[in-house]
Amino acid sequence: MSWLAFWITVTTIGIVGWVVSASSRRFARRVASEARAMWASGSSPRAIDRARLAALPAPARTYLARALAQRRQRVTSVRFRHGGRFRTKLAGPWLPIRGEQYEAVDPPGFVWWGRLRVAPGLWVDARDRCVAGVGGMLVSLESSYTLFDRSGPELDQGSLLRLLSDLVLFPDALLDTRYVAWSELSETAARVALRLDAREVSGVFTFGADGLPQRFSAERYFDTGRGRAELRPWSGDYADYREVDGLLVPHHFVGYWHVDGGRIPYVDFQLERPEYDVAKPY
Repeated sequence: MSWLAFWITVTTIGIVGWVVSASSRRFARRVASEARAMWASGSSPRAIDRARLAALPAPARTYLARALAQRRQRVTSVRFRHGGRFRTKLAGPWLPIRGEQYEAVDPPGFVWWGRLRVAPGLWVDARDRCVAGVGGMLVSLESSYTLFDRSGPELDQGSLLRLLSDLVLFPDALLDTRYVAWSELSETAARVALRLDAREVSGVFTFGADGLPQRFSAERYFDTGRGRAELRPWSGDYADYREVDGLLVPHHFVGYWHVDGGRIPYVDFQLERPEYDVAKPY
């Protein structure tokens, strides 16, 4: 290789690296801006109304009495980072992922950003959100090239279900009758509905012998890859409960799609310590 060709190659690599780095910072700023906008409508701290426990189904009452532990004030915001692994296809390989998530409480909502390592030096950014009941998924290659940016009723339903399953991270929200309604199914299961504006979803919490949620199950829209979405059974398992700031919350989550009678895991997240009442992006 001639010196001219060598320097052209070095310069090109440098330019590409600079563009990707700038795009990564821009993607991060976008996520932070969306989180701040979501938190802007938040309410002031107020006391947890434990009198509402009496109206809940027995398994939900037992769970929340324990999960609220020593917490006195309602949570105003949540943020956390996580590691783990993810499958882009149910039959595909596990890939490492790092992410951060921001949760609003009043009204409930979330903004999530995950970075999936698909090969050495190559990554995919994904931003999922549910704000005011409206979902949206943005996926970008190396923060630079948009692979898809989707919204619509099916994504609204899926993001609302994800939000509902996340309420175990700030369980005082499960007492808020403006958004959440409970109905008893059995001694170890209860149905819970989440309503934001005109959109509503519901699912079932199954509780373990310790009284804590062990699983959340629902019918969720699944992207078939054929230009349409179908309702399919979806569930998530909770584990590794720890007390943080007066709340007992899970730190490990595994998500499943149910296909042909089997449960296929596609997401496996291990949370770092959640931070409460810090309405500020990382």
